[in-house]
Amino acid sequence: MNLFFYDVDIAYVKHLKDAEISKRGFTRIPDIEYGNRQKMVCGVVLEINEFKYYVPISSYKKKQNNNILIKLEDDRFNQIKGSLRFNYMFPIKDEYISKRDFNKEPPARKEFLRRQWVFCNTISDEIKKMALETYSSVISGTDKGLIYASCDFKLLEEASKKYIPA
Repeated sequence: MNLFFYDVDIAYVKHLKDAEISKRGFTRIPDIEYGNRQKMVCGVVLEINEFKYYVPISSYKKKQNNNILIKLEDDRFNQIKGSLRFNYMFPIKDEYISKRDFNKEPPARKEFLRRQWVFCNTISDEIKKMALETYSSVISGTDKGLIYASCDFKLLEEASKKYIPA
């Protein structure tokens, strides 16, 4: 199965963020909207515990236990382009995602996204393994630091079920 990059519905993400904030006082779901402009959001969807999860791609370039660095080996100057942030993944329904159309991007951006997508597909087994490990570690409650640094997956699954678009 190929992995793809997606854009997510802003209202759906806001619903999940609000649900997490109301229970925890904060959210780990990344911002996708800044003032009047929308941050370009891409991610990879994985099936975990009967939910599809969106794994944000970040410009964050430091290796941590629950991220995978996106490396483009052929770049002579800066091979690390960002990371997949598994502790920030959140459940998503098909109707609230749309596949990123690289053809709508400027040529240089299109090629950059395509190369990242190719890289992610070459390590898709590693991506799926880390998603499951992160999810399991948070749900089991054994690593308090990881729990604090991660989205509340069970809470977000319940919020996802209750979402009604305006």
